[in-house]
Amino acid sequence: MSMKRDQGGDGLGRELGEIYASVPVPKAPAWFAAKTMARLRREEKKSRGWFGLPRLILIGAGAALLAVGWLRWESQPSVADAELFAALDAMVEEERESRWWAGL
Repeated sequence: MSMKRDQGGDGLGRELGEIYASVPVPKAPAWFAAKTMARLRREEKKSRGWFGLPRLILIGAGAALLAVGWLRWESQPSVADAELFAALDAMVEEERESRWWAGL
């Protein structure tokens, strides 16, 4: 399998481009391919997190869960002090009325 370069010549001019295109692309030595494949395997293992998922996906999912938790925490109803005291006063008033009706 003989690989050839494009006829474009990479902006070298017509004659020089034709000469450049006629020269076959040199093949990489076997040790280069072996080292490259080993490095790719190592990098692929490093990029994997828990359960074989890429770290970027895990970080994104964690950030999304944190954001949802934060927003849900903020949307919880809060009882103001005035509302609490108004409810307690209403309970006391209801207790007085029920005691009055009971004759106590």
